Amino acid sequence: MQFSMGQGYAEGGLMSEPDEQRLITEACLHGLRARLCDDVDALDSYLPPHVAALARKIAGVLKVPQPATA
Repeated sequence: MQFSMGQGYAEGGLMSEPDEQRLITEACLHGLRARLCDDVDALDSYLPPHVAALARKIAGVLKVPQPATA
């Protein structure tokens, strides 16, 4: 049996703790990858909406800091 991206996510309900940890871990990895590739907009094309939204938030936090000016 083959799973597509997004299968196994809870639909509109509470997830168990391991599922929540998996969601956060997956979103962190996708957000980091999107930030490194500068392709945050592509997250919507291959992730379920709730994972893409969380990954976008994480990618936003991972913006490259600008050097401080004195």
